[in-house]
Parts: sequence; C-alpha cells; structure tokens
Amino acid sequence: MSQQSKLKPSREPWKRKATERAEHNRYRRKELARIRQERDRLRHAHHEAQAHGLVVDHKVDLVWLALRLFVEVRISLRTVSRVLPLLAEGCGITKAPCPHTVRNGGTRLAIVRGDAARRLRGLPLRAAPAVMVSSG
Repeated sequence: MSQQSKLKPSREPWKRKATERAEHNRYRRKELARIRQERDRLRHAHHEAQAHGLVVDHKVDLVWLALRLFVEVRISLRTVSRVLPLLAEGCGITKAPCPHTVRNGGTRLAIVRGDAARRLRGLPLRAAPAVMVSSG
C-alpha cells in the first residue's frame, strides 16, 4: 500500500471536523459583532436621551414612575400604561408596563411600606412611610 492511499482516508475526518469548527467560529464571531454593534447603538441612544433630560434606567424606576402617576395624578392603571408611551421619548422608555405590572408593583410597595410602618409604631403617623392602597 502506498503512502498516498494511507494519508487520504485518515485526513478526511480531520478536514470535516476543522470545517465544522471554522463555520461555528465564524458564526460566533458574526454574532458577537452584531451584539457589540447593538450594544453600542443602545449606549449611544441612552447618552442622547440623557442629554435631553430624565432617563428611566431600570424597570424599578419605570414602575415607580407609573405608581406616582397612579397615586398622585389619580389616573387608572390602564390609563397609566397608555400615558407612559407618550412620555417615552422624553424619559427614554422603550416599552411601557402593562396595567398588571403596575398593580403588582403597587402591591409589593404596599407590603414593604406596611412592614416599615409596623416597625415605626411609636412615631406619629405622618413620620411613617405612606402605605399605598390599590383600587381595582
């Protein structure tokens, strides 16, 4: 048997594996480049929004804003979720929370504030944190 005949069959599996690895690595590089480009685009948009004023950074801040609208402006939960997209450009909001998210946030806040108020038994009522009551 010649050397040529022994090399050809033994190299075929290696070539196939190397080609698959190269395709996978190429896909990962492209995906990483796409993710970096998206990150840079969002970072730039965030800096632009910050230059124009208030920016809501976290979901917690967004729910807090929604609760403030609900409690202080006294509009319904559905109306809050309709008003927030109108404020989106100025506040940097990408997606407004649904009424259920606002209600759940209000419930969680009420639980936390209620626990805090129980710990402050000896203080006058106005010194205790406000407990929000959800109308539903």
